Amino acid sequence: MKYRVTVAELAAGGDGVAICTHQGERRAVFVPGVLVGEDVEIEADFTTRPARARVLDVVSPSPDRRTAPCPHTDRCGGCNWMHMTPDAQMRGHAAIVTSSLPAAFSRALVRSHPAEAAFGYRTRARMHAICKHGKTVVGTYGRRTREPVEIDTCIIHDPILEPVRRTLGHWLAGSRGEGEVQLSLGSIAEGRRAVIDLRFHGELAPEVFARLERAVLSGEIAGARVFNGEVKVPATIGDPTPWIVGPDGESLRVAPGGFSQATELGNVLLARRAADLAIELTPNRDATVLELYAGAGNLTVLLARERRVVAVESDRDACAAARRNLEARGLAAKVVEADAATYAIPSGTKLLVLDPPRTGAKDVVHALLRKPVAAVVYVSCDPKTLGRDLAILAGGGYELRVLETFEMFPQTSHVETIAALVRTSKSMKR
Repeated sequence: MKYRVTVAELAAGGDGVAICTHQGERRAVFVPGVLVGEDVEIEADFTTRPARARVLDVVSPSPDRRTAPCPHTDRCGGCNWMHMTPDAQMRGHAAIVTSSLPAAFSRALVRSHPAEAAFGYRTRARMHAICKHGKTVVGTYGRRTREPVEIDTCIIHDPILEPVRRTLGHWLAGSRGEGEVQLSLGSIAEGRRAVIDLRFHGELAPEVFARLERAVLSGEIAGARVFNGEVKVPATIGDPTPWIVGPDGESLRVAPGGFSQATELGNVLLARRAADLAIELTPNRDATVLELYAGAGNLTVLLARERRVVAVESDRDACAAARRNLEARGLAAKVVEADAATYAIPSGTKLLVLDPPRTGAKDVVHALLRKPVAAVVYVSCDPKTLGRDLAILAGGGYELRVLETFEMFPQTSHVETIAALVRTSKSMKR
């Protein structure tokens, strides 16, 4: 069915939202590759809810529209906002976050932090590999597909990662199956080279390990860690430890295959701002700070300089990395290996800092209703789950003091957000 529609808003996934009347019913239609206010001609599929559409023609382009700087935009699913100017992307992210807020916080003002770099910024990248019918393809999933797309150049990858990304298909040649590849940067002290974390299901060609060994010896990569099938202990070649420039300017060790932000430059800004807010909300230097989902200590190394910190992380390797990062800086913090979602909030905790995965921290915020703390700093990578969790906190007497977005993923609809909340004196008297 063909329609001419006006794009009303942008949804959390980055698509535009328009309204069509289909068989007498007003239906929301999700339209990719558009901007707010544009008149577009679409072909819509109403067999799904919400309905999906593809653009046939942009009848009235927005002044914020630009020619995509990447020739692979129409095929690759990695960057869905290449058609938007940087300012439009920043406004779009702020609007998506605002629209996700509960009614109690609907008037909150958003401060937006621009990107430090628009291209070549990804110092960590995850890709998918499929080896079948004698061909190997490594790349990001294509638009609306679960098949990786092969491209010659990715303009958002760090220049150190990009040559390795292009070579991965050759290194995996002869294998059968599929897997996930994470590329990161290795040791700063030893000269930055890429490190690989491969998790493959199927049959890896024996030559894969020989190729990776040669790549380490030649200096193409610093190291690789390979999980094949259901093995618990990976094959390790060279040194696969990822490192980042920490928010304190010093090298920060990350657990192999572990989480770190996609961009070092953006991470420094985000982590420093989160730590500043935490310190502002706990003026007493003896105050105890509970940090949940602490990872390898990205925030911990700043918090521990100013406050007493209990850092909770479920991944054993990440806990080990966090302890080594703290020790290297002469800092003291208690690192606890435990499930952050169910960790009991210690008595005397004044501030909670949390940086949960995309699924959010529903269990944690419910726990705050039973055992509240004075203030919360919440770092989020998903506006929808952030909005859900903030609604719970609003019902528990928390007030939103700060809401800031960070352009950590330029050219995409993904956004990182920090929310700072305090428990009101009225709710504390209950």
